[in-house]
Amino acid sequence: MLTTNKSRDTECGMHSWAKALFWTPHKGQRDQWYSIADHLLRKVSRLPNMVVNHDVPVLVVGGGPAGMLVALQLSKNGIPCLMAERNLDTTKWPKMDITNARSMELLKRLGIDQGLRSVGVAQNYNFDVLFSTGLSDGGHLISKWDLPSPDAWRKKIAETNDGSMPREPYQRCSQAIFEAWLKPRIEANPLITTKFGLKFESLVESEDSVTSTLVDQSGEKHIVKSSYVVGCDGAGSKVRHSLGISMTGGPVPGAMYLIHFKSKDMDRLHRQGQFWHIFFTSGHVIISQDEKDTWTLHIPVPITTKVDDMDPMQEIAKGLGAEGAPFPITIDKILVTSIWRPNIYLADRYVSDHCRVFVSGDSAHQNVPTGGYGMNTAVGDSFDIGWKLAAAIRGYGGRPLLQSYEDERRPVGMRNIDRSGAHFGVHFAYIVWCAENKGVVTSDSEEGKALRKKIADHVQEKDDENKDHGIEFGFRYKSTVIVPPEDGEVEPKWLEKHYVPSTWPGARAPHVFLKDKTTSIFDLFGQGPEFTLVDFTKGGDYIKRFQLAKSSNNSSIPIKFVHLPDESHAHKVWERDAVLIRPDDHVAWRSSPSIGLDVDAAEVLAIVTGTHDSSNKASTKAAEVTKFTSTIGNVQHNQVESLAEFQK
Repeated sequence: MLTTNKSRDTECGMHSWAKALFWTPHKGQRDQWYSIADHLLRKVSRLPNMVVNHDVPVLVVGGGPAGMLVALQLSKNGIPCLMAERNLDTTKWPKMDITNARSMELLKRLGIDQGLRSVGVAQNYNFDVLFSTGLSDGGHLISKWDLPSPDAWRKKIAETNDGSMPREPYQRCSQAIFEAWLKPRIEANPLITTKFGLKFESLVESEDSVTSTLVDQSGEKHIVKSSYVVGCDGAGSKVRHSLGISMTGGPVPGAMYLIHFKSKDMDRLHRQGQFWHIFFTSGHVIISQDEKDTWTLHIPVPITTKVDDMDPMQEIAKGLGAEGAPFPITIDKILVTSIWRPNIYLADRYVSDHCRVFVSGDSAHQNVPTGGYGMNTAVGDSFDIGWKLAAAIRGYGGRPLLQSYEDERRPVGMRNIDRSGAHFGVHFAYIVWCAENKGVVTSDSEEGKALRKKIADHVQEKDDENKDHGIEFGFRYKSTVIVPPEDGEVEPKWLEKHYVPSTWPGARAPHVFLKDKTTSIFDLFGQGPEFTLVDFTKGGDYIKRFQLAKSSNNSSIPIKFVHLPDESHAHKVWERDAVLIRPDDHVAWRSSPSIGLDVDAAEVLAIVTGTHDSSNKASTKAAEVTKFTSTIGNVQHNQVESLAEFQK
């Protein structure tokens, strides 16, 4: 067996090897020797059982958004990693198309928010959602969700400085475009070794490391020894299977035929107005991907349907006509088609036995698209595990900090995927009403008018799908690395739809502009691995306490100290004299009026980094789930075909 420590990535690498072995002082013979050397190297490269060894701090399996963001987060914290993706390029499939406000805050921390906006839909376009019986003659526009543009949100954020607003508005951008934009930036990062075309096979975890086996497209085996592995390898995750982690949930009824296409036929497509989505009462859905010429149509089909059974040109006309006659438009190009089945699943664990292997994104949770929680939940996962791994590798983060990834993120995944199922149920209800009353919803009869009003009232009453700000950025972490509040304090009520600003330990800190009206308090937070202590006291008394604790214990935990004695409005919104913020904007600790400066700062720092003795107690486990909203019941994940057939 031949073993080498570096891949032969380029032809240049071959020649360097050849020069080392075969160089001769006779200039006229060099070309001949190089030719022989290259011939021998090509022979060697075809030998069986060739093994390439890698030794890295972190192996990231999967090069989708979850994997790329883990890699980027590690690099922002100064940690090298190897990112392996089985495919040669990024996805061509139109998946996520909204990055919510909380995700945009995190992407801003990573320095890629403006890049995403530059390739996404222009900031002036709204996010309006239409409900229609179809675009053909006689079709009815039943209702509309008015969702403002990012520009309008930005104005609202500037005018509403009570802590209830996000730092950043949301953004429309297809995941396919986002991945394609991010990939070259990941590849150019000196701390990220990227290997596209490298497929994960298995791993063996020990107490102090993980040994993973991967295979490239030539059949060459790669053995990666790492301190940690993060599995971001999708719904069929081999990392998750290697750990023996099962999933709870089930499929949504039926399947969908997806057609991703180009058309500039705006007059006909916008017959009932400009839109982000149109939800048709037949169950068809069309999405505007770029407000220019790119669209995705989803058509409900039986789960036995095959891609070859469908004619995309005819199906577009039928889909847009919905309950009425076919509505043909000019199609410039069919990009991709597929048949897929929506599933709702949650991994029973996010962390391995030795806290060396973790799952993120679709490997950990699978959502139906309603609500746009899939990739947005993955952004939170990847950001969270990235900074915690960096803390552990740098030596100031203990094992409980790594375990807290599951304790904090799994409840978020649980709530988000169930909420996506609830949103799906809103649409499923009117689809059933129309199916049970064939032809009624399009008629001008009193019965037809009554059904349309029923649907309009229903969707206006349940319009939370892209307004659930409590779900998006109001969640609160509970784990052993969050310093609990004093006994007797009453936790603010958590609401799915409304975000209640609070510095309750575990909550995302409220965004507020300082008195100059342009500087956000978020702009003062530490970058990369830094915690931030915000002190509103006149003398910076808490800063002094924490500085003393840090120096007395020779603590390597990075902390940025922010003194804001003259910011009375921010102080009021933040509720306490001092608040310790983690690298993910969440509150790790806040001062207590009853204790004041008697706080044990050294103990606080030990708890929030997972190095305190009390942090090693049993972790807070998420409540078990027996059935999620809108599934057909619990079904073993490996028995369900999530993505059926694809065709380019």
